Amino acid sequence: MFNRFVLTLSLGALMAACATSTAFAGAVDSRGYSDPRYINQTVSGNRYIQYNPVLFSPGKGVVEVHGDGSTQLEVAVYDMRGNLVIRYTDYDVKVWFFPNYTQGYTIRVTNLGYVSNSFSLNTN
Repeated sequence: MFNRFVLTLSLGALMAACATSTAFAGAVDSRGYSDPRYINQTVSGNRYIQYNPVLFSPGKGVVEVHGDGSTQLEVAVYDMRGNLVIRYTDYDVKVWFFPNYTQGYTIRVTNLGYVSNSFSLNTN
């Protein structure tokens, strides 16, 4: 009876810890506090702009890029070792990924056209 109670209590604590860590998933500052990004910028034709490091906590990381429609934009997210996590190309891009632990990610926005593109970048 006591063992069953301890097991139930342990599972409850584990579920509460998981719910807490995923409720605040997303970009964080160096102290672990929520730090969503909202950036407006212009990238020249056939060039890229890189943001690093952007810290993301465990859970679901979201990066949204909304261009002005003049060219397609490629959004790529790399982990702290330089491994490509996800890449997508469109006029408006929304990608998501699932960090296992808090780490810095590099976000690269590449303009695939010949003219400048003004865009906004948002993270959760």
